[in-house]
Amino acid sequence: MKFIFKSEIIDYDYFDSNSKNTILFLHGWGGNKNSFLSTINLLKNSFNIISITMPTIENTNTIWDLSDYRELVLRILSCNNVSSVIIICHSFGFRVACKLNGFINIEKIVATGGAGLRKINIFKTIENTNNSILLRQKKFNYLYNLIASKDYIALSKINKLTFKNIVNEDCKNLISFNCPMLLFWGKFDSSTPIWIAKKIKQKNSAKLYIVNSDHFAYLNKNALFNNLVRKFVYD
Repeated sequence: MKFIFKSEIIDYDYFDSNSKNTILFLHGWGGNKNSFLSTINLLKNSFNIISITMPTIENTNTIWDLSDYRELVLRILSCNNVSSVIIICHSFGFRVACKLNGFINIEKIVATGGAGLRKINIFKTIENTNNSILLRQKKFNYLYNLIASKDYIALSKINKLTFKNIVNEDCKNLISFNCPMLLFWGKFDSSTPIWIAKKIKQKNSAKLYIVNSDHFAYLNKNALFNNLVRKFVYD
């Protein structure tokens, strides 16, 4: 299905099983509506399914921020008369889920490799100690690592600005969800380390599963992930 938002053509799937419950899939950065395809196929006969390709690495004509992604999702849900969802998300998709928190009823949430939390603001700490030389060095290292990342290099000029908007927004005040939560994390995830999962778990009544994998644990351990998700959404 197609949807127009911010002058962009948005592609999404809606599977209607005549269920009372709808599952919303939110992919990671660079993913698409098929990123959770095996999980979608597992659940689409029992749940209504909405899976959206959110513009991330595709060339776009406008600059996006997390509020824009939230508005995109809300409008698609509204067009399909959906007011309550179960969310299954990966990485960047968890950032979007955090922005949706409080704007729509979230019945349950599954997060794998969820992004959106940062450690203490080292720049502010150094500024408070007036150590300008170290501050400049830390800022240089941060910018170098950001600009040198493969995700960043591959983007157009406009999309680079979107990328900066996303990574610079800290969702730490939005991670408390008033619903059951399942966390599925890779032990060797360097993109969203285990400390993020533990922080989210502290803020929620969450079940945390740590597996021997990287940032794409839901794909590398797909059978286990699907089994856990199926049990979680049916309970």
